[in-house]
Amino acid sequence: MVYFFMLSAAIDVGSNTIRLLIGQVINKKIHRYFSDRSITRLVEGLNNSGFFKKSNMESSINVLRNISRFISEYNVVNIRAVGTAALREARNSNEFIEKVLQETGILIRVISGEEEAQLTLQGVLSGLDISERILIVDVGGGSTEWIFNGSDEVSSPIFGTIPIGVLKLLEGCIMEDPPSLAELSSVEDTVESYLKPLVDIIPRIKPNVLVGTGGTITTLASIDLSLESYQPEIIHGHKLGLNRLLEMKDWLVSMPINKRRKIKGLEPERADIIIPGIILTIKIMEAVGINELIVSDYGILEGLLLGIEN
Repeated sequence: MVYFFMLSAAIDVGSNTIRLLIGQVINKKIHRYFSDRSITRLVEGLNNSGFFKKSNMESSINVLRNISRFISEYNVVNIRAVGTAALREARNSNEFIEKVLQETGILIRVISGEEEAQLTLQGVLSGLDISERILIVDVGGGSTEWIFNGSDEVSSPIFGTIPIGVLKLLEGCIMEDPPSLAELSSVEDTVESYLKPLVDIIPRIKPNVLVGTGGTITTLASIDLSLESYQPEIIHGHKLGLNRLLEMKDWLVSMPINKRRKIKGLEPERADIIIPGIILTIKIMEAVGINELIVSDYGILEGLLLGIEN
């Protein structure tokens, strides 16, 4: 295929998922041409060893090889690839980055939690028309970012990183299938301890709109909608109520993983991490004091594209 206009590619090498967006920005509006995502669990085992597993590195590199082919097929002229929590923490990040560059030609730049939050804010605001005091949460595999964008009454925007994500919670708290009550309590207690800095700032920033982005949030929307396949145009803007999420949690934790893998809207590879994911989402909503969450399929990838074009 041949394109007679300049396309850009944004790549997010995340702790759980590697994602690609190929598109173009025209008059500050993002036009998507191709997107793809693959779960590689790069952060798996990192808490225990401090290093990426060789197998996870290799699967991630294979995904990035495919991404390199997509980039060539679409005649992409600008590429921006970033690494987030897993690459910030792993002691063999440089080894992985060098191997990716050698084998795929893709140069990954490791970004800070604050820059990750800034890019997420730009991406989310490009896809949702919200002028209120908005709090955005990006629930990831290795960390969770939060971003407040409000009025002139407070210093805005304000960013924060919570060093816990769904894979870390899974590895640290859950061993049984289905999870025991003690394990579920352990997830809740762990989340609450990490959310304290966010809880402390809520009386100051007083958000009245909560937006969620990232694979956990969009998957919860997909489950709520019983989608046969991932449909970003339907998921984007979907609203999840706290009571509905509490119902979903009770349903999900009651069944073994082999049954969870068959749920409409839930990718089989996410059947284990959806448990800590939904608990983390619920605890965030309770901490913030907002009973409805707006789902955004836009996030860091769109922020990267906007940065390329500026």
